[in-house]
Amino acid sequence: MYNLRSTEKREIILFSVVVIVLSSLICLIAYQFENPNLSILSIFTPSIVALILTALAKGKRGLYVLFVQQTVQKTAFKWLLLSLLGFPILASLAVLSILNFDISGFQLRTTQLLPQVLVIVLIAIGEEYGWRGYLLPRLMKRFSVFYSSIILGLIWGFWHFPAYLIGTGTPQEMSFFVFLLWVILGTLFISWIYYYTQSVLTSILAHISANAAFNYLNILPEFTGSMDTFWLFILYLSVFMVIVYYISRNDLVTNVNR
Repeated sequence: MYNLRSTEKREIILFSVVVIVLSSLICLIAYQFENPNLSILSIFTPSIVALILTALAKGKRGLYVLFVQQTVQKTAFKWLLLSLLGFPILASLAVLSILNFDISGFQLRTTQLLPQVLVIVLIAIGEEYGWRGYLLPRLMKRFSVFYSSIILGLIWGFWHFPAYLIGTGTPQEMSFFVFLLWVILGTLFISWIYYYTQSVLTSILAHISANAAFNYLNILPEFTGSMDTFWLFILYLSVFMVIVYYISRNDLVTNVNR
C-alpha cells in the first residue's frame, strides 16, 4: 500500500508540475510573439501529458482505460442530463434573477455556432482526459471526493493563471481569485458526477455546458457590465454544492477510494 500510494503521489505531482510548466511556456511564447491566440495550444496540455505519462507507466492497457473505457462507460441518463444542463440551468437562474424573472427579457448573447462550439468542444477534450481522466482518480485514492476536488480545483485554476496574465483564456473583467472560486466550485460539481459514473464523457459534457453557458448567456461581466449576475451564479452553485455534499457526505466527504 505504501509503494502504491507513493507512486500515486509522484504521478500527481509530476503531472501537475509538467502541465502548469508547459502551459506557462506556451503563454510566454504567445506573449513574446504578441499573439495571445497562440495560448489556445495550452488547452491540449492536460490530455497530452496524461497520454504520455500513462503510455510510459502502463502502456496500451493504460491508454485504453484512460481514453476508451472511461469514455464509453455505461452511464445512467440522469447523470448525462445533469452534466449537460446543470451549469446552464444555474446560469439561466442567475440571469432570470437579475431580470426579476421577466422571461420576455431573457435572450441569448449570441446565436453564432461556429467557431465557438468547435472551440468549446476542443477545450473540453483537450483538458478533461487530463484533469478527470488522469488526475482525479489518483487524488481520490488518497483523499475524499471533496478534498480531491479542492486540490484539483486549485491546480486547474492556477493552470489558467499564465493565460490570465496575457489577457486571454479567462474572463478579464473579474479578479483572478473570483475566477479561481468558480473553478473550485465547478470542480466540486464535475467530481460529484464523475464519482458516481467513473466517466470522462460526463466531465467533457459538463465542461462543454459550462463554457457554452458563459459564451451564450449574459452572465460574465464583460457582457453585462457588472459582476451581479456572475455572483448570483456563484451563490446558486455554492448552495447546490453544499446540499449535494451534505446529502451524500458519507460518499463524498468521508469516504476514500482505496
